[in-house]
Amino acid sequence: MLRVKPFIRLCIAASIALLSIAHLKLIVFGIPLYSVEMPIFVASIAYAYGWRRKIFSPFGSIDFRNPFVIGILLFFFGAVLSFAVNPFSLTGLGMLKTWFVFPLAASWLWLETKPDNRDLERLLFVWLGVTALSACASLVFFAQGALTYDGRLEAWYASPNYLAFFLAPGVLLAVYMLSSSFFAKRHFLQTLLWLSLAALVLALFLTRSYEVWVGVCAALLIFFLLGKRESLSWRGSIAAALLLVGVFSSFVFLESGSEKWQSLATLNERSSFASREMIWQAAAKIIADHPFFGIGIGRFQETYLAYQQYFPPYLEWAAPQPHNLYLAVWLEAGIMGLLGFFLLIAAWFRNLSSLRHSDDGNERIKKISALLMALFGLYLILGLVDTPFFKTDSAFIFWFILAFGIGLNRQNQR
Repeated sequence: MLRVKPFIRLCIAASIALLSIAHLKLIVFGIPLYSVEMPIFVASIAYAYGWRRKIFSPFGSIDFRNPFVIGILLFFFGAVLSFAVNPFSLTGLGMLKTWFVFPLAASWLWLETKPDNRDLERLLFVWLGVTALSACASLVFFAQGALTYDGRLEAWYASPNYLAFFLAPGVLLAVYMLSSSFFAKRHFLQTLLWLSLAALVLALFLTRSYEVWVGVCAALLIFFLLGKRESLSWRGSIAAALLLVGVFSSFVFLESGSEKWQSLATLNERSSFASREMIWQAAAKIIADHPFFGIGIGRFQETYLAYQQYFPPYLEWAAPQPHNLYLAVWLEAGIMGLLGFFLLIAAWFRNLSSLRHSDDGNERIKKISALLMALFGLYLILGLVDTPFFKTDSAFIFWFILAFGIGLNRQNQR
């Protein structure tokens, strides 16, 4: 007989393994089905089978008074309402499916299997593996000279920043694995981890994505500070912080002669920051005109272009998102979605923080919680200057991190 729970976990692992090619899709009866969605679709069928055999009891474990659950519902229904009251778009409907329905289903399925910390660490190892392999593959693109016009590495991604978004969590995952006592006694695996970390750092450097460099350093600092009791002494924490400063300073030194750095340092009116500043101004005016329901999922580009008359001349014409996660959520999910977004974030961090300070939680779980908080912190930091959620792989990662944290908290309560 099919072991339903392990099979569902395997499907979720397969979805994570496909994150690097999340843009690939099949058209089934006119509906696009992305690679990362296919294992979740199969897992849903397995869940229905388990439900029929009374292995699962849907909705029985959901507490609708929980702030986290309320936040998710507000975020989701805010996006649905924004989509409904604005001009209809098949593209927007597909985005609702890909950014909300399937990742939420994957998160739900993961929690329904009642995973323990070993199950979670297996998924984290798969995630590290796919980021490390992607880093190595992107270095092949670099060796072949396949770079953007300004010499940045983007590999098969639409932009260097998108590649950097995907690789960045791998650095934290590699550092977490290297600090684990499990790998300390396995020299081959430890060597493999160091090589993976080197490939990830090199590929990240070659993307020349400054915001991701800053975000990764900040997230690593969060991890070291939160996990210092389990992994490092205070001297080790200081040494780690100095190492981060040294690495970041080296990146800046190596980059200081580039045109991009000079443009940013001199606040050139054609710099990427100046372009983003104009996009933020346009986004703010759009919000002022649509404060309650936003403009709907996937409609920022066309709305942004319509507002060109207010900001002549436009420095950036291609702007599918407003280069700020919080502005994007307000625009695409309305005020209801924005409130839900902040509520679920606050509730999630509160749960993980209480888990770290509980007396009955073991040190291994506390260390994993420090990693998850650092990973989520990375995305929130990147969200200040970009939109790491409104993209297929990023949306799945966002919901996976939330689900991993809730699953870890539930395990500690069992």
